[in-house]
Amino acid sequence: MSATPPDRRWKRPLAPFLIQPHAAPIDAACLAQLRAADVTPRTAVVGPMYTSAPEVRPLVLPALPMAGPAFTVKCPPGDNLGVMAAIRRIQPGDVLVVDGQAFTRWCMGGFELLKVARDEYGMAGLLVNGAWRDMAGAQQAGIPIYGLGVSPHSGPKLGPAELNVPVACGGVIVSPGDVICASVEGVAIVPRRSIDAVCAALSVQAGGHGIHGFLDEMEAHVDTGADALLGTVAGGVVG
Repeated sequence: MSATPPDRRWKRPLAPFLIQPHAAPIDAACLAQLRAADVTPRTAVVGPMYTSAPEVRPLVLPALPMAGPAFTVKCPPGDNLGVMAAIRRIQPGDVLVVDGQAFTRWCMGGFELLKVARDEYGMAGLLVNGAWRDMAGAQQAGIPIYGLGVSPHSGPKLGPAELNVPVACGGVIVSPGDVICASVEGVAIVPRRSIDAVCAALSVQAGGHGIHGFLDEMEAHVDTGADALLGTVAGGVVG
């Protein structure tokens, strides 16, 4: 009897399904500080390399803030078998970060998955490099969702996928254990290796100098720049 010929309508990837262990826990005091801080000053500290592009936006409105260590999932475009594998592996306080390769024609999952992840496993929220659905249910349940868009259709569940590996979202590389901080202003990622330095910088920022102090400082720069320009003109360089 001849062997069944391969189905050449689908080229199955050779990369295996990969599930990596969780990142080590983050110091509770640092994590509490990052959860309490507003996203805007965090972006000033982590810089543009770790601030997501504005296309990543709150999908549940009004926006619900969230912060927590990243539990990452890397999926083929529009395929959510990896999301199914991740739900029961989430640990309390984790932000589920799903990299769907920025595909938004159909969704990477829906409300029921997040309800289980939040109610039974302690998920803090979702960041998706792709689309999600069931915003009304998530809004009613108070589950934060940030991503690229909303789409009602659910795609295939074929895999493969990778859990707890570096992923991309909004132009930022997110590694397992990085802290995701999100609010109506956008999304900032605090790299795990920089958490202590970021927390120290936020502590200094907390004192602040007030808007008038800031304007005074900028005015000094304006005066300095004007003096320098006048000196250049007087020296005959500009002409």
